[in-house]
Amino acid sequence: MLRTSVLSSIAAIACASVVGWSRPASALQPLAEFVHGARAHNPQNEEARANRAGAAARADEALGRALPGLSAGGTYTRNQWEISFGGPPVIARNQLDASVTLAVPLVDLAKFARISAANRSAEAATHQEHAIAREVEAQVVQLYYQLAADLALVEAARKALDVARIDLERIDQSARAGTATALDVARATAEVERRSQQLTLAELQVQLAAQALASRTGVVADTRTAPRLDDDLHTEPPIDGFLAQSPSTPAARAATSARAAAERSATAQRRALLPTLGAGVSERYTNATAFFGGHDTAYAASLSIVWAFDVGAVASIRARNAEAAAAGARERQVRLAVDDAIVRAFRTVEASIARSRAARAQVVASARAAELARARYRSGVVTQLDMIQAERDAFAAEAGSIQANTDLLNARAQLRLAAGSGPPP
Repeated sequence: MLRTSVLSSIAAIACASVVGWSRPASALQPLAEFVHGARAHNPQNEEARANRAGAAARADEALGRALPGLSAGGTYTRNQWEISFGGPPVIARNQLDASVTLAVPLVDLAKFARISAANRSAEAATHQEHAIAREVEAQVVQLYYQLAADLALVEAARKALDVARIDLERIDQSARAGTATALDVARATAEVERRSQQLTLAELQVQLAAQALASRTGVVADTRTAPRLDDDLHTEPPIDGFLAQSPSTPAARAATSARAAAERSATAQRRALLPTLGAGVSERYTNATAFFGGHDTAYAASLSIVWAFDVGAVASIRARNAEAAAAGARERQVRLAVDDAIVRAFRTVEASIARSRAARAQVVASARAAELARARYRSGVVTQLDMIQAERDAFAAEAGSIQANTDLLNARAQLRLAAGSGPPP
């Protein structure tokens, strides 16, 4: 009789722990460690960095084409005959020629506009790099809180399994004493196996979430214990403050720079119809000096103006104008998408607060119901099925509360990422 009483007390304590357990000190690394790992190791970030470096190089390339250019060359010619008319040779037997030329573009409005377009493209690539980093961080945050929820669910499932095993042991003892039936034992055994399946599935979800997190961050998660998932259910500041940050988000700034680059490219194409002005200076050396009055070196300076036109240039102007219009439409689309993401995240936080508050109340009520069902089953007032159902409801309430809490924490982080106010701490 004393053993049965002790087992009942242990079962009651274990049942209460399923719905109101105190988690141990966090072993899962802080979220910031995974975020920093993603910045350094995620392939999407690596690609974005390479694209930004390429765009910066193309901007330097465009500038270099507008700067003065220096060229040099030399030739050696072996001629069969040396020709002269009584003075310096016109053609030397072993003729050496060398020249150095400096070309200076003075006025090329199209080229200058292309430099501006390349610079805007480089800015767009930089902002796009930051935007992709935010997207990666959003993925990491989502996975982190899902892993935290899975870890908490594993602990809850493990405690629920312990409760079911205690129930089975107590009912088995009662059956041997003749106060419980074989059906009661079978039901308790089935409940143990059911709880075991829940635990196995929860452990699988932990492994999958940890693997996904590691592949994106290069950080192996410590999954020995679950982190704390507390939130004081405070409301967020007004949404207008978050929406005001929309134009400064990396995605919006990238779209703005891309639109500016397309507009400058269109301007460059129109200016290609204008003439260009350039200057050049060259110095030549030769040992065939007859035409240079006996001098082996001579310089030449030139000033040139060039104008070219073809029918295809008009079509190119229309194409660049269309590309600029498309870039403007994409900019507006991105701004709308950013605003929508902020609103969606803000409303999700509001709904998650209500869900979490209701889930916590459900945990308390379900725990009380499970405790009453267990006491009444021992008194013979309710059936074993009533007790099992109450325990299942208590576990489901705890699982729902875990998910609601992690969804709320994730929604708060996603809101700040969508508004561009900075990565998670």
